[in-house]
Amino acid sequence: MNPKNEPAGSNCPATNEQVANEQVTVVIPTRNRPDMVMRAVRSALDQTYRDLDVVVVIDGPDPATASHLATLADPRLTVMELETNHGAAEARNIGVRSAKGDWIAFLDDDDHWMPEKIALQMAGRPAGIRFPIVSCRCQVVTARGTFAWPRRLATPADAIGDYLFVRRGLFKGETFAPTTTLLAPKALLLRNPVPKSRFDDWEWLITCGQIDGAALVHIPDVMAVHYTEENNRVTLSTCHNISHALEWAEAMRDHLSPRAYASLLLQATGGEQAARTAGTRWRILNSALRDGQPTPMALATFTMHSLMPVGLRRRLRQALFSASDAA
Repeated sequence: MNPKNEPAGSNCPATNEQVANEQVTVVIPTRNRPDMVMRAVRSALDQTYRDLDVVVVIDGPDPATASHLATLADPRLTVMELETNHGAAEARNIGVRSAKGDWIAFLDDDDHWMPEKIALQMAGRPAGIRFPIVSCRCQVVTARGTFAWPRRLATPADAIGDYLFVRRGLFKGETFAPTTTLLAPKALLLRNPVPKSRFDDWEWLITCGQIDGAALVHIPDVMAVHYTEENNRVTLSTCHNISHALEWAEAMRDHLSPRAYASLLLQATGGEQAARTAGTRWRILNSALRDGQPTPMALATFTMHSLMPVGLRRRLRQALFSASDAA
């Protein structure tokens, strides 16, 4: 890779002077949600980290959003209006390619940040990591309550795929790194753009895990608010076509360790309502046993998914964790 594209300070501790002089570009893709994106943009412009600019990519014709954003008189804001709809992944890539900063922070248009998010992430980058992907804990707002996730933070010692999928407990929220929390070097995103995929957020992180020098880390602070009920993103938790989810999971097999692959199937995909038919559950278990290395916890989670109704699991999880997770 061209050394000129290397982020400053990527192989040594970031000093206060270096952090102050490193520009961060916030990339926000949006379409047809003018009120939500205004909240997101304001939270980005209100960051205490001052060497920052914001690129909003309007993904296709959307006069209402363009009109709303035109009321923000801030020279750090750039609005790109695409003539056709490209999808959120490519809208992010277009924003990355146009970015002035050597660091990219993604923000979804329906989420928002606390003012110190970028400052704490830039200061919290680990030494000796060429391509650090820095996440943070966040308030996760669901129909069943508000939680502080993840309960376990990623460190440079964790393989990215293993962190994402090899859970040590039975319930969601132990590991978490949604796109809206991520700060990463522009050089990494130019080398490995966000893929056009049903599950582009996880796929990007999974493929980054195969790049030498890339690592996912968390700062411990709750610095983002993530709304799971107000967006149109398709995740493994909201995908009602289980065949699509399993096809994607099986396509990720060669990018994951055997433990992570089995856990993706048994703990993530196998936990959803759409996966509860006998034929689907046999497909999940067979693939995990044949092509992966299930951990005892993954098998226990899958058994719980198979025997316990979704509603009961959710109530049990909420009872166990709401007191400690509530924001």
